[in-house]
Order: sequence, then C-alpha cells, then structure tokens
Amino acid sequence: MAGIMDILLSSTSTMVAGGLEPLCFGKFTENLKMEKQRTGKPYPQIVRMFASRGIPGIMAGAVPWGVLLGASKGLFFGLGKACGDAILPSNIQGKQRAVAMGGFAGAFQGVGIAPFLLASTRVNQAIAQGNSEATSLAYSFRILGNVIRTEGMQAITRGMGTNAFKRALDWVVRFYIRETLTEPIKAKKAKSLKPGEKVKLSDLDKLWTSLAAGGISVYVSTPLDRLLPLLQQRDSSKSTLTLLREQFKGGLPKLYAGAVARSAHAALHVCFLMFVGDKIKQLFN
Repeated sequence: MAGIMDILLSSTSTMVAGGLEPLCFGKFTENLKMEKQRTGKPYPQIVRMFASRGIPGIMAGAVPWGVLLGASKGLFFGLGKACGDAILPSNIQGKQRAVAMGGFAGAFQGVGIAPFLLASTRVNQAIAQGNSEATSLAYSFRILGNVIRTEGMQAITRGMGTNAFKRALDWVVRFYIRETLTEPIKAKKAKSLKPGEKVKLSDLDKLWTSLAAGGISVYVSTPLDRLLPLLQQRDSSKSTLTLLREQFKGGLPKLYAGAVARSAHAALHVCFLMFVGDKIKQLFN
C-alpha cells in the first residue's frame, strides 16, 4: 500500500509541476524554438513577432494544450519514474539506477502524451502558417476534435513510437548528466560528514544540476526532436526514414537551428519535473 501511495504522490507532484511549466515561459521557449528552426530568423525578430500580438502571442498554445501537455508530461514522467524505482532490483544503485529510472520515465511519458503533443504541434503549425485564429483559446479547444474527425483516430498515435524512444533517450541522458554533475559535489560533502550521516544536496545544487542536465541533453536527441513535429503535421506523408535523412541534408547548422531556444526549453522542463516536482512532493508530505 505504501508503494502505491508513493507512486500516486510522486506522479501527482510532477503533474502539478508540469502543468505550471508552460505558464512560466515553458510554452514560449517551445514556440520560439519551433519558429527558429522553421524560418531561421534571428531570435530578436521572432520575439518581436510574438510580442507584437501581446499576451495571446507570447502565451500562444499555453492554454489549454500547453498546460494539459505539461501536466500529462509530468504525470507520466512521475508514474514511469516511480514504477521503475519499484520494479528495479535493490542491487542496482547509484548512477545505474538513476539512468534506468530515466528510461522508464521517458518511455511512459512518450506514450502517454501523444494526443496532447499532436494538438500542440498542430497549433504551432497553424501559427507558423499565419493563421490568426491559432492564438485563440477556442481554436486550441477545437484542434484535437478536428484532427480526429478529418484524419481518424490513427492520427493520435502518429509518431508515438518515435516519441517514446526519443523521450526515453532524453531522460536517460538527463539523469546520467545530473548524476555525473552531482557526484563530485557529493564526494566533497562526504568528507565532512560524521559516521552514519548521509550526503544531502542543497536546493541550489539540485536546481543548477537539473537546469544543466536539460540544457545539455538536447544536443544528443536533436535529430529526433526535429523529426517528431514533421511526423505529426497534417501533410506528413513521407516515411520516418525519409524525413530523418532530410534533416541531415543541410548539415549541422540547419540540424541544430534553434538550439539555444531548445536548450532553454529543455532546461526549464527538467527543472520543473525534477526540482519543482520534488519540492511540491515535500509540501504534500
């Protein structure tokens, strides 16, 4: 019973944290990233474009799908992480355990968020195509129903396998980086501990290592990050392999277009799920 309660508590905490992220510039950095890789325009010009539309432009897609997507990311991340922790044998500890839990968390997240990610992608696509209605709340509420009605239920699962693999890879890398960054901190703190005392990281250590893990991880999974929105677009008729090859045609500069915004977005995402989620869990406890 205690194990089930811990899973529920962990997933609820990360769900709340994930829902808050889009409202704290998480969705804005995502829109900035997608517009940069689509157009290649300078960041100041893109920011001015969003800002010229006022709050609706800056918060485009944040409500409802950004919040729902963020909350679902947090929910399934928490479920996967807690289930992985419960399933993994006790002899797997330290960095190995953290990396394995990252794989569970990412795979759960990738499968669970597919419908919300599709809706968010379609809103971003409409904004990029100059649809003035795309920044409205009503448009966001209608988009998923329109997709199902015109393209069928199979559209919901488009790119799900790629997303699950991509997010499992993301979180394996993020957990690995965070553990790697905290190892020397723990080693230094351990020298001043009394026998029997456990090493405790400060909130500042947890915060900056979470931000760094998210920011660095994008340079590993960028090809898949670029691929997924293409798979979920309305006019996506090409195979996954064909789309992936096209991403490499322009070389690294084109492939990593929007890397700054992508890195900022990932840093916020990891920070909210790993750091803010833990703080919310402490409040519940």
